[in-house]
Amino acid sequence: MLTEIYGAEPFLQFYQPTFFDEPARPAKKRGKLCRVYNDGGHFVAVPLIKACSKRNTYRIRKKDPAREIFDGLYAYALIEGKSRAETLAFLQDNLCPFFDDEAALNAFIDENLKRKANNLHSRKKRFHRKANLNRWTHFITITYSDEKCTEFEFRAKLRRCLSNLHTRRGWRYMGVFERAPQTGRLHFHALLYVPDGQMLGTISEVQDYSTKSHKMQTTYSNSFFEKRFGRNDFKALSAAELKHGNAIGYLLKYIEKTGERITYSRGIPAEIYTQIANDDVCAEIRNFVLKYVLFDDTLTWERDIQNYSAPPLRGYEPHYIC
Repeated sequence: MLTEIYGAEPFLQFYQPTFFDEPARPAKKRGKLCRVYNDGGHFVAVPLIKACSKRNTYRIRKKDPAREIFDGLYAYALIEGKSRAETLAFLQDNLCPFFDDEAALNAFIDENLKRKANNLHSRKKRFHRKANLNRWTHFITITYSDEKCTEFEFRAKLRRCLSNLHTRRGWRYMGVFERAPQTGRLHFHALLYVPDGQMLGTISEVQDYSTKSHKMQTTYSNSFFEKRFGRNDFKALSAAELKHGNAIGYLLKYIEKTGERITYSRGIPAEIYTQIANDDVCAEIRNFVLKYVLFDDTLTWERDIQNYSAPPLRGYEPHYIC
């Protein structure tokens, strides 16, 4: 795979030589090198061309006290659930000592609010692409018990536990910590992929009363996580639930509401680099850059995505239309 992507002729694939009486190998497809992601409905390929611009030079940004204070105030406003108008007034009141006039203050706040909005958009786009490109088997919720650990221990122990399961059993996860609105108790929501035969503990159906919805509910408790952390729900995901994006939207809600960082396991690609032949293209889109909508059977999870580990391609850029 890597030699096909990073070879001297990245846009063409050729016949491979045979030796002695070895049967002739089939010709590889000729195609374009593309960056491929999944938009939730289809695979989309962005053809790449050799970059003509010079290598980017990165400057180390000097620490700005006002910017650091802005980030802290903005995070606090998110946690408190302030509206946009309340957040703006809150920032103006606390940042005014750093500026000589109101115009400079408002310009600084507008610039950093745009920065936060762009960062959020990038995080949501990366989250969507990772969630759509990869396979998931469960949607899990884990809440800690005071008898088993503290809140600080819960964060650290759960991250270490999931990291070990990723290394030893091939689990993959992407999730976010969130506080319950009524109680303020921390819990963890995540999309989870468990390979066949690698589930730890036993999952049993539990019927109990939900204080949130005020009715009986069904959960699926994992004995391994219940013993170490407390209450949990390992709900198996169907293809229809993933297609409609309910689980993905549920997690994105907490990213927007609290600004909480997403916890990812290693090896979850948001996009892959591969050769795309002309007969793999279903439709062409021209939206700032050239894009191809691919047929659904062009890529498969087992062959192209599950064990993909190639680094991002350097020295190439999308084919810009304007």
